[in-house]
Amino acid sequence: MPQKNHKNITKKQHKKIKIIVISAVVLAVVILGVIFIPKLLDSKAAQTPSVTTYHVEAITTGNVDTTISGSGTLTPISQETLVTAKAVTVTAVNYEVGDKVDKDAVIATTEDENGNKTNITAPYDCVLIELPIANGDELTANSQIAMIMGIDGFTMGIAVDELDISTVKVGQEVDFTVDAVDGDCIGKVTAVSYNGSSSGGTTAYQITATVDYVEGVYPGMSASAEIVIESSGEGLLVPVDAVRTSGDDNYVYLAPSGTAKGTEYAENELDISDLTKVTVETGMSDGSYILIESDELADGDLIVITKITSTQTGSDTENQGGFGGMGGFPGGDGMEFGDFDFENFDPNNMPPNGGNGFPGGFGGN
Repeated sequence: MPQKNHKNITKKQHKKIKIIVISAVVLAVVILGVIFIPKLLDSKAAQTPSVTTYHVEAITTGNVDTTISGSGTLTPISQETLVTAKAVTVTAVNYEVGDKVDKDAVIATTEDENGNKTNITAPYDCVLIELPIANGDELTANSQIAMIMGIDGFTMGIAVDELDISTVKVGQEVDFTVDAVDGDCIGKVTAVSYNGSSSGGTTAYQITATVDYVEGVYPGMSASAEIVIESSGEGLLVPVDAVRTSGDDNYVYLAPSGTAKGTEYAENELDISDLTKVTVETGMSDGSYILIESDELADGDLIVITKITSTQTGSDTENQGGFGGMGGFPGGDGMEFGDFDFENFDPNNMPPNGGNGFPGGFGGN
């Protein structure tokens, strides 16, 4: 019996030491990550070269808008499929797919077994988007004669963020851009749904916008839409990068005397501190341009914009071997964690006092 108890104690010690070893290795990896990853990232950022240049641009007059935008596919306001009421034979087809058809015009003529003829007419002004028949075809009841699309316009659903939905009203103008055709089309908001759907912690609301029919636009085509919800009105505009801030003051730098619009200076060719600094009041911005106010500035005045450009091209693929090639566990003579055999680990084979790999050891009790 004492022999049996001795074996049980040995197994428990073995299991305990095994757990300690695994925990120590995991803890060491975490510590190394906390210490070295920020240093590696800082080093990489510090090595990314950049070039500073100065560009001369002119102040312009205009306005900036706050907009809501979205994209989707177009759905005809009116669309339907024309079918046969009974078994017939097609005796005439008067149009082709893509043709415009006026209301009440005869698209095709059919004849039943008794010789009675029926004209298939357009219920409204439309475009033929499907016409799967030919003269002489024999059709059964409910066979498709044509699919038509009304020329009364298209609708498109647009998702609007919860922060913006209160600014959208029925009747607001919508600027449509259809990928397949040139130019923009003007539409309007025709419906606003206040039943939102949540995803990722935010809620969006669906609105419906309509746009008039444009030749060459068909169901399912992709389009984007933009709604102006606020406009700044006319004022002086400069690129956002032109405005600098110091404390509570915003300012721009005037270009050196005699400089032409479009001039570009290298960093060592212009001392920015020698330029005249003009304080401005800032207004609305669309992210690219910002409205400014100053009694000292006018349309056409030349200002200097600082451009900082990174010269790094592509992604850095170096130094991907873990923590900079440290050679494994500290003091472990290049031991790799992936090669450690936790399953068959035997604490009896541990070097005394932890050896070179685990300073201090774990004890044997």
